[in-house]
Parts: sequence; C-alpha cells; structure tokens
Amino acid sequence: MSKKLRGAVVGVGYLGNFHAQKYKNNAHVELVGVCDHSPAQSDKIATELGVSSFHRPGDLVGQVDLVTIAASTLSHYEIAKHFLQNGVHVNVEKPITATVPQAEELIALAEKNKLKLAVGHIERFNPSVNELRKMMKNPRTIELVRTAPYKTRGADVSVLHDLAIHDLDLLFWLSGSDIESMIVSGSKLVSQELDTASLSFKMKNGVHGIITVSRVSPVAQRSIRVVQDDCTLFAQTGVHELEKVEVGPGANELTKVTKWTVAKEDALQKETDAFIDCVLHDKKPVVSGHDGLKALKTIEDIQRMIEAT
Repeated sequence: MSKKLRGAVVGVGYLGNFHAQKYKNNAHVELVGVCDHSPAQSDKIATELGVSSFHRPGDLVGQVDLVTIAASTLSHYEIAKHFLQNGVHVNVEKPITATVPQAEELIALAEKNKLKLAVGHIERFNPSVNELRKMMKNPRTIELVRTAPYKTRGADVSVLHDLAIHDLDLLFWLSGSDIESMIVSGSKLVSQELDTASLSFKMKNGVHGIITVSRVSPVAQRSIRVVQDDCTLFAQTGVHELEKVEVGPGANELTKVTKWTVAKEDALQKETDAFIDCVLHDKKPVVSGHDGLKALKTIEDIQRMIEAT
C-alpha cells in the first residue's frame, strides 16, 4: 500500500504525547496532527512534533483515517463516538469508557460501520508478559501485583479503573477463562476513590486468580507469579526479569532455579503498530472493544461488591 494512512492523537497530555511520537515512528502513517482540550498544550506538542494543531476533535473529521484517544476517561465515549460515526478507526486508552453502557454503544457503532475499535491495554505487549505466557501450561494459580506511589494523575478514578483493569485483562488472557466467583476488598486512603484492592477469583477452568493493587505504596512493583504442577514462574514485568523454579521428583532432590532477562521492547510502539496493522490489513485488534468491555464490566462488579460491604 503506497498511500499512507492519516492519523492523529486526541489528548496529548503526559501519555498522549508518547502516543503521538509512536505514530511518527511508523512508516505506514502520516501523523496529521494532535488535538487537546487545552489549545496551548495542543499547540506546544504540535510544534515539537512538526505537525498541525487541532483544538476540537470535530476538526479532524475528513483529515484522518484513524485516531488514538488518550484524553481523560470521562471524555472517551463522546470523542470515540464522534469518530466512529464519521468513518474513523479508533484506538482508545484503557479503560475503554467510564461506564459499561457507553462501551456497549461504541462496540455496536464500530461493528455497524465496519470500523476497528481497539483498547490500549498495553501489558499485552509487554515482552516479559509474553515470555511468561509462552511458558505457561495448565496453571493452577496466577497472582498479579501492581503497586505504585501516590500521584494525582489518574486519581480521578478508582485504583480499580486505573491499575487493576490492566491485571484483570491479563488474568482473562493468561487463564483463558472467565470468572466463576470472586472475593474482593478495598479501601480509600488518600483520595475520594478506592486506593487499594485485594481481589481473589475462581475461574471457570479451575485457575485461582489473585490481584493486589495499590497506588499508595512506598515502592513500585509489577509482577506475575504462575504456579503450575511442574514449576513456578515469576516475572518482574517492569524490569523484565524472569525466574523459573523447578522441584525435583525426589524428596531429597535439589530445587532448580533458572533466572534470565528478556530484552526491553517499546510496548507502546508495539501497541500502536498493531493498531495500524489491523487497520491496514483488516485484522481483529489485539485488544478489541469486547476485551475492553469485559474488563470494565468486571471492574464495575467488583466496585459494587466492595461498596456494599
């Protein structure tokens, strides 16, 4: 295909700026411009990247074939709906929308108009997560931990929507199963929303899933532990260090521990490239609107359960 796709990023704050850079790096796309609710921010990033600045998403219609939406979660629905109504493929940051009905409407609209709707669950593109997944066979337990020091950015939504939604998507993906039952708890410590959560799941295929998240931790940690019959796998997914622990069949046999590191990759670039590729070659998105909806729906169920206790 000789003609490049025309792309743009809507919402160029901290994360959106990176999204725009990744578009610039892809040879199949021309980054037409960037757009932000703050004209000054849009102008600043546009100048840095040498592209046009747009002050309203509507001004991009007719100028672009695909967009990434990295604006605030509360604005995802209106912005994505506008583009899907006007024939533009959409990649939207997680969570897909603020509410389940909004997500359902976007999915229906994308399908009706034969457009791609992808969701930015970036951990699917993490090299250590993919390395771990290749080694998994018949897991019994999957434990995911995600902690971070407190930041005001992202604190307008709960830790469930901000952090746990990553791990829920990974749990569904790694276990290959849906949830049968769950036991959940959480607390508000600093913000007006939940800041910590401990989640335990029994999956329909028998896997035990455990998710622990906190955004008021003194240390940042991102890890996955997988317990299988033959070994335990552990990945520190922030630094790409992996460990495999094998116990010998005999009572006196030494445990074998193997440690290695996988090469760091640009997960956001891979996410962007995958979205562009699915538009170019009419493929299903790696993380579809349905995947984003499934994670959001579960988050809402968990939040209701915690608030009811």
